[in-house]
Amino acid sequence: MYSLSVGDEFIDPGSEAYVSLENIVHSETSGYIDMNTPNTYTLQYYAIDDQDNEETVLVKVLVLSNYYQDAVGLSGNELLLELRYIINTNVTMQNYDAARYILNITDRDPNNPDNVILVYTGYSVDGDWYCPASNDCTWNREHVWPQSLLDVNTTGSSTHVGADLHNLKPADPGTNSSRGNKYFDNTTTTLSYAPRDEVKGDIARMLFYMTVMYDYLELINGTPTTYQMAMLDILIEWHEQDVVDEFEQNRNDVIYTYQNNRNPFIDYPDFYALIFNPNYSN
Repeated sequence: MYSLSVGDEFIDPGSEAYVSLENIVHSETSGYIDMNTPNTYTLQYYAIDDQDNEETVLVKVLVLSNYYQDAVGLSGNELLLELRYIINTNVTMQNYDAARYILNITDRDPNNPDNVILVYTGYSVDGDWYCPASNDCTWNREHVWPQSLLDVNTTGSSTHVGADLHNLKPADPGTNSSRGNKYFDNTTTTLSYAPRDEVKGDIARMLFYMTVMYDYLELINGTPTTYQMAMLDILIEWHEQDVVDEFEQNRNDVIYTYQNNRNPFIDYPDFYALIFNPNYSN
């Protein structure tokens, strides 16, 4: 599924799909997208062989909305406040227990739909939640912005910041424990933690989202205390170097179906520079 805003340009990136037909002569596409009209559009891709047999090989769904319409043309604090209003409007926060099953979908291994990808190790493990004891789980729910620095106690029924799906990732329990409440940096020390390169940008954008969603949170350069997280300059570098990929886009789309809000820095990576760098223009 692709999610875009009215007025965006949609360029089909193409895809690969399995086809059972032999001697394929050509392919066709059906469907129409009006980039100026909010709606859910479907594109279907067909393969046709030399006997005129036709097979539907791929279906793409594009959701076009006015989600960011009121943010167009804004920058600086005006953009920050508008995005905060947008992503806080009509939010349907799921409880923390539900995250055990939703993360199985948001972080599903695209090469094995029965598995999830663990954020820090990159391992693909059984997606079904299995936790017979607190220290013997298949995987657990990692708060990228640590709970202790959010100053909340999250239980199964909680629907506060500690249950925000945009801040939760499946993680290996041992790695989750060793990371603890360390801030993010390029090296792992007793105070800092360096994730694998493939998720550095993902983590940065998750933390950017948190500072917009919750006006009391702050990203800093230095050792964070309650309601703070670090290192800001490093996170900006990660955001620029590890760009948004299809896995991250899909995760944002899935969370939207459950929580009814989006991470704007996944949809529009330039938003961060427009907010914090007044001389930037896209």
